[in-house]
Amino acid sequence: MIVSRGIFFFLVIVISSIMVAGCISPSSAPGIPAGNMTVSTTPFAPLFVIPLITTLAPDRLSEDCNRTSPSGNGEPFILINPISHHYIGDTITFDGVTSLPAGETISLVIIEAIYHSCPMSQIADDNPVRHCHSGLRDTVVVSSGNCGIDTWSWEVNTSQHDFVKDQGYFISASGGGDRFVENTSFFTVSGIPKSNITLNNPENDPKEYAIRLSGQVNTGNGPDEKLLLTISSDSGRMVSYTIPVSHNGTGFYWNIIVEKSAITPYNFYSVNITSNNDPEIGIFRAFLYNNEPQFYPYNPYSP
Repeated sequence: MIVSRGIFFFLVIVISSIMVAGCISPSSAPGIPAGNMTVSTTPFAPLFVIPLITTLAPDRLSEDCNRTSPSGNGEPFILINPISHHYIGDTITFDGVTSLPAGETISLVIIEAIYHSCPMSQIADDNPVRHCHSGLRDTVVVSSGNCGIDTWSWEVNTSQHDFVKDQGYFISASGGGDRFVENTSFFTVSGIPKSNITLNNPENDPKEYAIRLSGQVNTGNGPDEKLLLTISSDSGRMVSYTIPVSHNGTGFYWNIIVEKSAITPYNFYSVNITSNNDPEIGIFRAFLYNNEPQFYPYNPYSP
């Protein structure tokens, strides 16, 4: 009995030694165990985890998707985009961004900047902008945007609602319920347009080798008008062109495509365009290398 137990323990020690030796013996090839075990050296189909992470990273990690105010203090906000100058009869699109969730409503009010009285018997059938009728009022629904920064817009026809030429107006946007937030902006509506030339924000052509400049023309000279355009860069290079005007069914306009090589190198450039018939009518604006205006808010209208 004692001999059998001795033989048993001896066999256990021998087997254990063989197993340990097999585990620590160097393999004949990297990743292939030693011994008679046959392991395929064909590479496994790659299991990429990193591409999945990098796909999600731009949306979930690198962008700040919190509904925070522009000042970063976490308060809700409603912003009104800059409002350009308009004339009686224009349809104005008021718009902006907000931290309020999509589907929530924003209350909007337009009211005259200077108080004008009106008879109490006057029927407010046009939702007028006058003080005595509490202004033009409406609500809009917030639309979904990116990263919780949602959008809103509102169109108003100035040929209605008792808008008065050469008058200033306030627009107010509010909402948020218990976390009430409000913002106000000022704009003007003029009568008959004065003679002017407009300059839209420059745009790159699709290949970004040239700049497209364009605008409206209201000089009273009709199709006989020609414009003198001068572009100069901070490197001292300058080019000039004489541009004819065209008619698009609603008025006269101008446009031209200028090769960037004509003014490079540059950090910023200036554009001066005047009426060839009446040089006092013109517009001068400066832009950075990326076509952004040098000053905000940008006014595309000549004085």
